[in-house]
Amino acid sequence: SNPEYLQDMRTRLLMPDLIALPEQFAQLVGLVTDLSASFQAFAEATDRRLTSLEANVASLQGSDLENRARLNILNIAMNELGLTRGRILLATGRDTEPGFLATINAAEEAGLITEQQADHVLVADIIIRARRTDDKQYVHAVFEVSRTIRLDDITRAHGRAATVASATGEPTIAAVVGEVIQPPQQQQADEMGVKVLLPPLLQQGQAGDETAAPIC
Repeated sequence: SNPEYLQDMRTRLLMPDLIALPEQFAQLVGLVTDLSASFQAFAEATDRRLTSLEANVASLQGSDLENRARLNILNIAMNELGLTRGRILLATGRDTEPGFLATINAAEEAGLITEQQADHVLVADIIIRARRTDDKQYVHAVFEVSRTIRLDDITRAHGRAATVASATGEPTIAAVVGEVIQPPQQQQADEMGVKVLLPPLLQQGQAGDETAAPIC
């Protein structure tokens, strides 16, 4: 039980390499621990980069979809909603049509809509005015564009369409345009009276001419 005696016996009986094994093992454990920590840090940094890259890709895809929707919206309105002779009043990336802006401002001044509602409707993705093919009546249509259609897209389209109807006194269609929608969101859209449009024209990535559809 004498530590000095045991150490002396170990030194006499064991080779130097064997004696050094515990210390070497401890060093190896420390090295593995350091490598594990470094790998964990690398994995976390890589995950952050991938998440950022995925967000950028999603943003680019969303921007591309919005651009394709804007370019094709009159064709989409004709094919999906039976609307012809349409013109774009408001769309992301282009100036708001002056007459529509004046209508919104006048409705706000008259108390038909609130300032908040006016601001909200003027940042809609797309708004058009077109004629229904069945009864030849002119209506407005408010579109919210999203690659994957979610509840907030549906809610925005519904609220903004209601504001446009109050401001213009004309029937207004609320619609969401995208590539994917899940059954719960489809049910919510149905319950709120919001049209869900998944046009093949967008899914195929085709670019059209935004002036092509007004012909009856």
